[in-house]
Amino acid sequence: MKNSIKCPSCSAENPPYVYICKNCKAFLRERIYNIDLWKVIGLLIENPKKAFRLIVYSEHKNFIFFIIFFVAAKFLINARFLSMISLGEFVPTTGIVLSYVFILLATIVYLLLFSFLTTVINRNLNISTRLRDNFSVLVYSLLPNIFGVIFLTIIELAMFGGYLFSVNPTPFVIKGFIAYMFAGAEVLFILWTIFLTFVAMRVQANSILSGIIYTIVFYVCLYAILYLASMIIFTI
Repeated sequence: MKNSIKCPSCSAENPPYVYICKNCKAFLRERIYNIDLWKVIGLLIENPKKAFRLIVYSEHKNFIFFIIFFVAAKFLINARFLSMISLGEFVPTTGIVLSYVFILLATIVYLLLFSFLTTVINRNLNISTRLRDNFSVLVYSLLPNIFGVIFLTIIELAMFGGYLFSVNPTPFVIKGFIAYMFAGAEVLFILWTIFLTFVAMRVQANSILSGIIYTIVFYVCLYAILYLASMIIFTI
């Protein structure tokens, strides 16, 4: 097992997520029941590796669907931006509620599918991970999207109104300097999210290479899905 931990009492190898040695029943670490959301958010800034280990160690993966609920809202906004490329200047014919439900379901299915495939691949590579852990760390790595909605999107809508999603004129024409500042902030949030996903996958696989590969595949597929969604959900 490539990501095993050794028992200090009997030196037996154990999966990284257990807290009691399977051989001698000695305690390997402190038992953790629930995820402390605020503590994890702080650790995602200070020490991401420790944050994701804490998520894996927690027996109850609380706040998961709370996070997905808001992440899906950010993905819907991203899909709307991508529709400016895929569809150009147009007036959406799909209601926001239906669009959100579509993106929410697509997000849940994609995260579950990617987590399942990751678990299977890791097993074949002699890396011990659980589906629920892979799913949880992926979801928590997307937390910066919530900050993006709260601190950027709301202010952007207040500044630009309906012109935020306009091609003619674009926000860069209306208020150029401010628009570029917001665009730069959006890029920073995206890079932070990608970095957290890399750390999450690296912690799970205990491999930098695996972390890089999983992260690249995850985001290429994610934005391909959002791009396709942008051509479908707004024209149903």
